[in-house]
Amino acid sequence: MKQIIRLTESQLTLLIKKVINENEPKVGTGKKPKDSNRRLYTDENPSDTVSVKFRTKQDIVDTLNKESFKSKSHARQSQIINLIHQRLRVALERAKDPEVKKRLKTAFEYIETKKEQSKNKTQKMKEGLHDTSWQNDEGDKITLMDLLNATKDIPVEKVSVEELKPYLLTWDGDEEEIKKIDKADLQYPILIFVDNDGEFISIIDGHHRAQKAVRKGLETIKGKIIPINSLPKDIRKVFAHMGKQEEMSESELTEKCWKGYTQKGMKTMFGKRYPNCVKKTK
Repeated sequence: MKQIIRLTESQLTLLIKKVINENEPKVGTGKKPKDSNRRLYTDENPSDTVSVKFRTKQDIVDTLNKESFKSKSHARQSQIINLIHQRLRVALERAKDPEVKKRLKTAFEYIETKKEQSKNKTQKMKEGLHDTSWQNDEGDKITLMDLLNATKDIPVEKVSVEELKPYLLTWDGDEEEIKKIDKADLQYPILIFVDNDGEFISIIDGHHRAQKAVRKGLETIKGKIIPINSLPKDIRKVFAHMGKQEEMSESELTEKCWKGYTQKGMKTMFGKRYPNCVKKTK
């Protein structure tokens, strides 16, 4: 006959708390609100931590100006902004003192603005994944999102910046392009096409990021090495001209420059001659 053990309410509460504590991560600095059984957040990767202060508007300004914050990807920055927003909202709701409430309200209005800006940037980035596209002479078209979806299983590697230098587009003197280089987010990998032997074909996406890495004197940059012949047929046919192995004349090679770019001399890559494509001047 099974024995039934009856617990008091206080004993049951203690037992539940013990189970919750044992199941929580052993590593991390996530804090719990008083009398709460759940963490507000966990910090399982201390190297990715940004020290957050939000007592005043200036605290938030200083936090968002830290190099540890600026060096994070947009997605990570959005998480931190949302965390500050949530904490301030709760603090503002609980504040009783008029002066404290006034100070927190000013800080909250500021972080609300930053949160809205972050949301707008996220939306533009999503739109950009669909706006960036390639099309062949037959009218077949794919977007950057299509390419990212097709290569989602390809691992991100550290690519030598020095080896990329000969293949980068240059925009010296073009202020608009230089601004794009400055704003480029190095958290996102560049996409590189290679042939069946692993030899370089083209940087298909990420010239601005690669140029930023050069200007910052970095040794490596995040990248995906994509064997072009491993792509699905509907994508591969858009880039069919890049997969050709036969020799082409200089006039044929000149036609391979992107729209808005023109040839300025030739360069040698892996023993073959390619056009040096530069942006057309007004």
